[in-house]
Amino acid sequence: MATTACFAKKVALWFEREGVERVADPVRLRQMNMAIALAASRWNEFVVEPDAEHRMNAWLDEVERRAVVRGAEARVEAIRLARGWFSDCLD
Repeated sequence: MATTACFAKKVALWFEREGVERVADPVRLRQMNMAIALAASRWNEFVVEPDAEHRMNAWLDEVERRAVVRGAEARVEAIRLARGWFSDCLD
């Protein structure tokens, strides 16, 4: 599936080099890494369902909403990155 391959490539690039190039603080990077890994895992769960794109977008919305409420800035940033990658892969 093209969306999965595209999203996986973007996630892999983050872990390969983009994360350490963009985020100097190791604690913030770890928090972002966990959120990005979780987003990739969730897509792998949803992809087999007929409404996978809708479920993934709803999940991203909810995770971002909760992170904003908690003031979890690294998680908000990571989920927004993942959302951008996911949207790019749908086009």
